[in-house]
Amino acid sequence: LKGLYESGKERITQLNAKEKQSKQRFEVQQKEHLARLATIEARFKNHTLSEEFRTNETRDENRIFNYWAKVRERQHRQFHTSLKIQHGTMQKEKMMIDAYEKTIAGTANKAEVKKEIAKVSGVPEVVFLQVAWRSAAKYFSDALSQVRAAKEELRKQPPLV
Repeated sequence: LKGLYESGKERITQLNAKEKQSKQRFEVQQKEHLARLATIEARFKNHTLSEEFRTNETRDENRIFNYWAKVRERQHRQFHTSLKIQHGTMQKEKMMIDAYEKTIAGTANKAEVKKEIAKVSGVPEVVFLQVAWRSAAKYFSDALSQVRAAKEELRKQPPLV
């Protein structure tokens, strides 16, 4: 577990390095975008570019840059999500390490260790859904039996007319 915890730290370091690299790359793209817009405007002002071409080139340049801005935004969101997952995993690993160390040292309370392990392992939501479905299925089955019995009773009784 300690090795797993250390490799988690390394992954966080790698994630941070990739995020920094991505941020720098986007800043360069942003500067290039502004330079291209300035070039388009300069060509328009010295009359080597018509107004129609200026409009088209500006629109195309902005469209391309907006695409990369959205890519960067998604990448940044993915970075934060990855960090949250990694930190959550590391926290659970740390709790397990502490529980094991307490148990090995003989200083752990059995109930407390069970509680910590249950906290770390947790029960997936799918299990809750399966349990809920089983209890609901039993309820529906019982209710259907009662309805059928009541229907049979009504069928056996003579009409009231």
